[in-house]
Amino acid sequence: MDDALRIVIAGLGAGTAYALLALGTVIVYRGSGVVSFATGGFALVGGVTYYEVTVAREASPTVGIAAAVLAAALAAALVQLLVMRPLRRATPLTRVVATLGVLAIFQEIASELHETTRFVPSFLPSGTWVVGSIDLPQDRAIMLGITLGLGVVLQLLYSRSRFGLATTGVAENERATASLGWSPDTVAIWNWSLGGALSGLAGVLVTAVINNGVSPTSLTLSTVPALSAAVVGGFASFRLTILGGLLIGVLEALAFRYIPQPGWPSAISLIVIVVMLIVRGQAVPLRGHMSERLPAVADGRARVVGLAVAGAGMVAYLATVDGSLASALVTTMVFAALCLSMVVVLGYAGQLSLAQFALAGIGALFAVQLCARADLPLPLVFVTAPLLTGLVGLVVSIPAVRVRGVNLAILTLGLAVAISGVVLANEKYTKGPVQDGVIGADFQVSPASVFGLRVDELTHPHRYAALCVMVVAILGWMVASLRRGRAGRRLLAVRANERAAMSLGVSVASQKLFAFTVAAVLAGAAGVMITYRDVTVQFAQFDPFVSIELVLLSVLGGIGSVVGALVGAVMAPTGLIGTIIEHSVSLSGLFGLVVSFVVVANLILAPDGIAMGAMRTMRRMRRRRVAEDDSRLMAGSEDVGFRAEPKTLRLSGVGISFGGTRALNDVDLEVKPGEIVGLIGPNGAGKSTLIDVASGFCVRYSGTVEFSGKPVNGWSPARRARAGLTRSFQSMELFEDITVLDNLRVASEPRGGLSAVSDLFWPRRGTLSPAAIVAISEFGLADYLYSKPDELPQALRRLVAIARAVATSPSVLMLDEPAAGLDEASRIELSHLIIRLGRELGIGILLVEHDVELVLRTCDRIVGLNFGEVIAEGSPDSVLKDEALVSAYLGDVVEDSGESSPALRSV
Repeated sequence: MDDALRIVIAGLGAGTAYALLALGTVIVYRGSGVVSFATGGFALVGGVTYYEVTVAREASPTVGIAAAVLAAALAAALVQLLVMRPLRRATPLTRVVATLGVLAIFQEIASELHETTRFVPSFLPSGTWVVGSIDLPQDRAIMLGITLGLGVVLQLLYSRSRFGLATTGVAENERATASLGWSPDTVAIWNWSLGGALSGLAGVLVTAVINNGVSPTSLTLSTVPALSAAVVGGFASFRLTILGGLLIGVLEALAFRYIPQPGWPSAISLIVIVVMLIVRGQAVPLRGHMSERLPAVADGRARVVGLAVAGAGMVAYLATVDGSLASALVTTMVFAALCLSMVVVLGYAGQLSLAQFALAGIGALFAVQLCARADLPLPLVFVTAPLLTGLVGLVVSIPAVRVRGVNLAILTLGLAVAISGVVLANEKYTKGPVQDGVIGADFQVSPASVFGLRVDELTHPHRYAALCVMVVAILGWMVASLRRGRAGRRLLAVRANERAAMSLGVSVASQKLFAFTVAAVLAGAAGVMITYRDVTVQFAQFDPFVSIELVLLSVLGGIGSVVGALVGAVMAPTGLIGTIIEHSVSLSGLFGLVVSFVVVANLILAPDGIAMGAMRTMRRMRRRRVAEDDSRLMAGSEDVGFRAEPKTLRLSGVGISFGGTRALNDVDLEVKPGEIVGLIGPNGAGKSTLIDVASGFCVRYSGTVEFSGKPVNGWSPARRARAGLTRSFQSMELFEDITVLDNLRVASEPRGGLSAVSDLFWPRRGTLSPAAIVAISEFGLADYLYSKPDELPQALRRLVAIARAVATSPSVLMLDEPAAGLDEASRIELSHLIIRLGRELGIGILLVEHDVELVLRTCDRIVGLNFGEVIAEGSPDSVLKDEALVSAYLGDVVEDSGESSPALRSV
């Protein structure tokens, strides 16, 4: 017990530093809405400044602390002013990538200034206080007091002061707060400064008290537990954030003491993140959730001329360069495979993974085992090791089903640190078998050979470079093929809007797992290439923070294209461009710093990346557009017939509450095949909530939803859509990154699982279902198939949204305010289209619409809803005479004159 208590007290030291860093992260988020990964960078600024002032220049600790805190605050303010302010309209993920670039900049600078750890004396007393039977270290107690005291001050500042209230106001509504005289930019700068100051103070404590030295790696790694503690606090609560930081520090100390296997302390943050994100995560995105708009995606078409020129260039390059430049090409190809993995997981699926380089380490580990123990030849290793890595990627990505966006980035960064510490740093896995309790020597990798031809890099660097080029060419072809195929369209649909993808029958969870698996396979291939570069593999090289470098390089080149991955790989610090420049001009290791600056600048000026900008320019110069053969696509459409399978939707006793508000209460509703049912009521009546319940987006409801006589309460939105129960959305929620045709393809293509694998090698152009062809014809979309939704006027966008829902071949279609924003002529046309869907195609339709006139001339039956309860039901004429419904709309009862109320008709 005494031993455990001492361990707990010791862990409070690191816990206080984590808590301070996490408080800085929470303050930045509250003031600007940015989840900052640059926290460790500001801690680096504080730690390095303290060393330079107190040790190098022999100033007092007080002066050093003040200088460190001020320097970190100034650095944070400059980041907000120069980087985040220009990106204030960018997506949250883009801003996260920018903070990763800032972290990389600070790390590169610190590494140049302090290549090795330098001793820094502690400024706190090293004695102990005796409290009962407990020996309490004075420095840990003082650090804990500082942290708790700052927590109290921050709580008072943000709950009682005008500045704190303004910060809360900016977080909730920038425009409203600005109208009261508070500049959101000024509020953000002050919060970034305060957050940077706290991070700088944490950096001082880590440098002087905990580590007694400047260690850029240690300070950078502190970003992970700090983010974990911020997750515990929900990026809002100071008290829970402090508790989270202290808890992580204590758990790390206990793991170090009581778990004999190495690396487990580094896994504590991951465990905490996983628990919190799974508990708080949402498997189904809430209403209004839309995935952030990411950089543009290329079409995936292979340009034969470009491929021929690139191949000829590679041959000429290898024929003329020396061994060092051939090795630089190998490095470039390794990064190319890794960047391709980022294209799949981030570019296509929209999932920001910071674990790709750690997965490459897993691939290298498999390759070493297969080569040294199973004695497999290189070709088999190149196939087997990546596939095994894909299985690992599939398993570790399971928590991604419940988290998304920035939360996923935090989770995968913790995963990278855990893999590095628990697996890749464990000599039981990375070295030979244990004999007499002694770990064996490093595994020996057999010289690479293909069909008897030696291709190892040590003796034949040009051959190995050529082999790696061929491997990357195959991987690049697979990634481009994936983009062109059915699986690629589904991934882009998930990336654009998870909610809309679910409504079309796309399993979001399956698509995410597929993307992570393919990306892991690509990362595993990179690990195999690393394995055969030497006779042994140094697993220490798989630094988890290299994954951050991968994200930056991929974004710099263009995260949405294969060409972008190659451009980013060429820019790797030890890759082709860096080596060529080093041969000409000595940068003394500054190339990585230059690249980090370029990435941040590129995010501001050209967020789609270098490659996408160049491809757009080339398309403008050619002045031609690649399109498919319209006549072949629509050939014979006149003869295509579609009739919906007759199924009935029935809701019985449905109720749901949000907090203390009863949104629906004992609602009964039925939609029969071919019947058009209108659902009307004032704002807040529960109409959209009822559609959410019926379509599966609300899961915690009472009562029963039946479809075709079967209860579907436990069915996901995707499963209900595949069964024929489909919906549209108020905000349309189209997939803006792909064409109208591909929007329809996503809705109409079959869901066979084998297509996801076959698309990697032989992508299918895609076919349209009879329902989709009928929708194109009925809604007049033939001339707009190759336009993107954001290029269309509002009325056409509305038609595309409904046509996409029809393309799923629904039996029952729920339309949520389809006439919103349309003029009178468009509303009349829409009414005729809805009637044809019901009468001619046999689709049962539930129409939610505020335009009562449209509902009257369109619907067979109308249901009135108010405060979540059915207050009227019947034919259009009878419902319009219902006093309760009229009162719900107008606030008073209109006397029944025997005629329908003109006042209600005009609502």
